[in-house]
Amino acid sequence: MVEFGEQLRRAREEKGLTQQSLAEKLYVTRQAVSRWECGDRYPDLLTTKKISLFLDVSLDDLLSGKEITKEVERNPVIENKAANGIMIALYSFVAISSIITAADIILRFPFGSEAIDYSDMQLIVIHVLGLICQAALFSFGLFQAVKGTLSSKRMGFVIAAYFCVICITSTGNYSKLTAWQLAVVEAAQIFPYVLGAIATIFYYLCNNNNKLFPSMIYAVSSWGIFQILASTIQLFRRNGQYLSINTTVNLVLKSAIFGLILYQTTTLRTKRKNALVIREMEKV
Repeated sequence: MVEFGEQLRRAREEKGLTQQSLAEKLYVTRQAVSRWECGDRYPDLLTTKKISLFLDVSLDDLLSGKEITKEVERNPVIENKAANGIMIALYSFVAISSIITAADIILRFPFGSEAIDYSDMQLIVIHVLGLICQAALFSFGLFQAVKGTLSSKRMGFVIAAYFCVICITSTGNYSKLTAWQLAVVEAAQIFPYVLGAIATIFYYLCNNNNKLFPSMIYAVSSWGIFQILASTIQLFRRNGQYLSINTTVNLVLKSAIFGLILYQTTTLRTKRKNALVIREMEKV
């Protein structure tokens, strides 16, 4: 079968259209059409149907299900410009704020200070390491998003690792609890995020389209948002005062991260469903 890019170029030239004129009909940039013809990218299903209509070429001749399935995994998950811009801004803010927060903690609570007891120092070290890991993860995601190469596997790596960071930094100061009680509390805190990391690995990195895995990611992300809101409300009730700017920013930021995970998972799920539709059409 002729590759998609070559088939698109032939059909376009037969209609006497330039890359620019086809791009205008599809409401995309000329560079997008050029990338399609070079084989660097594939259009989404809706755009592919429009191309088929404008160029009077069948969908089956234009693109095979195997090709689009491969490109769903290779192309960036988020291709919408506005959504990608928001994602880049969020990744930037998370990375920068994590670095600033870690530096602030180190300056305010120098390691080895006699004013801090051993258990509190352990928590501070864990929190700082978690912030550094978080900054590294979102810096990697930011770099890939800016380059336009944040594929499903790379995005899945960021999400799964983020869930793991939450597991590590969920440790609290429970000095009044027995060893057994402490084990139960810690397990209850990290268990949802362990499930989230496992589901992300299977769904994003292993391309396993079992409906259970995106459902688990939805559930864990929703639980994360609920947990953030609940802890913030509890803090507000205990202190009996309005939320500070730092607390509000932290609330919005963490909720936005989980919201982004929900959006990314939904987008990937939709793309995979569309690819499956094309493959089923080929069998008819």
